[in-house]
Amino acid sequence: MTEAHFWQIIQKSFDACSGNTDEQAGTLANELHKLHADEIAAFARHFATYHRQAYSWDLWGAAYLINGGCSDDGFADFRSWLISRGREWYHQALISPDSLADYPGLGDRDATFEEFAYVASQVHEKLAGDLPESCFCPDPDDPVGTIWQEDDEETFRTRWPKLFAQFPIGGKSVAPDSWFKKIISSIFSKNRASSDRS
Repeated sequence: MTEAHFWQIIQKSFDACSGNTDEQAGTLANELHKLHADEIAAFARHFATYHRQAYSWDLWGAAYLINGGCSDDGFADFRSWLISRGREWYHQALISPDSLADYPGLGDRDATFEEFAYVASQVHEKLAGDLPESCFCPDPDDPVGTIWQEDDEETFRTRWPKLFAQFPIGGKSVAPDSWFKKIISSIFSKNRASSDRS
C-alpha cells in the first residue's frame, strides 16, 4: 500500500462521517474490510509511522491547549485524531502546530480519537488474526523538539500564539512533568465520569 492510498482511505472515512468520530471509525472499518490482510497490515504500518512522527513537544503543547490538558495517553489519542483529519491537516500541523487554531470546531475541546488507532488491528484480527509485530512502531523515549517546562503562560503565548488566544490557560503551571500529567489525566477522567452520570 502506498502512502497516497493510505491517505485516500483516511480521507474517504472522514468525508463520510459528517464530523462524528464513531461514524468515521465505522467507515474506516468498512473500507479496510475490502482489503486483503497484507494490505490492512500495510495500512497499520503507515498509521504507526505517522503516529510516531507526530511525537513532538510542539504538537504536545498544542494538544495541551486545545484539550485543556493532555496526559501521555491523551497525546496518543490526539495524534490519532490528527491523522484522522487527513493528509493536509496532518502535515500542516507537523510544520506548524499553531495552525490547528484554524481547524473548524475546536471550541469543543474534543481533539481526541482513541478508537481510530485500533480499527486496523480489529479488522485484521477478524480476517487473519493479530497484526504482525512489524506493524507497530513504539514512540521514542522522549518527544522531539524543545520541552516546555516553564511554569507561567509566556511560553505558550509565544510558541502557540493563535492557539493561546483561542484557549488561554491563565496563570496555572503548565510543566509537562510525569506527575503533573498524571494529575491532569486523573482530574479529566473524574470530570468525564461525573459528566456521564449527570
